[in-house]
Amino acid sequence: MDNIRFEEILQFIRTFYPNENPVPLHELRFLGKEKEYLTQCIDTTYVSYVGQFVTDCEEHIKKLTSAHYVVAIANGTAALHMALLAAGINPGDEVITQALTFVSTAAGIKHALAEPVFIDVEAETLGMSPEALRAFLKENSTYKNATMINKKTGKRIAAVIPMHTFGHPVRLDEISAICNEYGLMLIEDAA
Repeated sequence: MDNIRFEEILQFIRTFYPNENPVPLHELRFLGKEKEYLTQCIDTTYVSYVGQFVTDCEEHIKKLTSAHYVVAIANGTAALHMALLAAGINPGDEVITQALTFVSTAAGIKHALAEPVFIDVEAETLGMSPEALRAFLKENSTYKNATMINKKTGKRIAAVIPMHTFGHPVRLDEISAICNEYGLMLIEDAA
């Protein structure tokens, strides 16, 4: 797949927001009981990462996903960092992610003392291109002692982190199949 030039990406994004005043990326919206809940947090002095609202959220997600454990994390960067550590990513390992991403994806990788490897995105989703992932792995990886190694750097390729750009889902089933084929951990950046 040819590299997508910046102007082509920008033009593609503009097709979703054709008017001159698109929805801001970080516009605050208060549509319900936010003020009431914030007052409750202040009254209980739990205004950060602990308290009943956090516990309730963790329990709700636990039931919703049938997970054994759920831990709320302060932000997306910290969550990716913790996910990488939990996945056994070691300092110096390489983690494949997409070139068009929010800085937190790469920051989470660097916080885990791993190295981000950027591959191309596709025009349809603005997310990781399964074709680019497969081509990268085919050209640049080899197995050595049951470990995926980057032939050019000699480092272990340990995981793949696709990110859903502007809420447009990547082709996760295809990316997952490639990760399974190559024995790579898949960590989804869905922040």
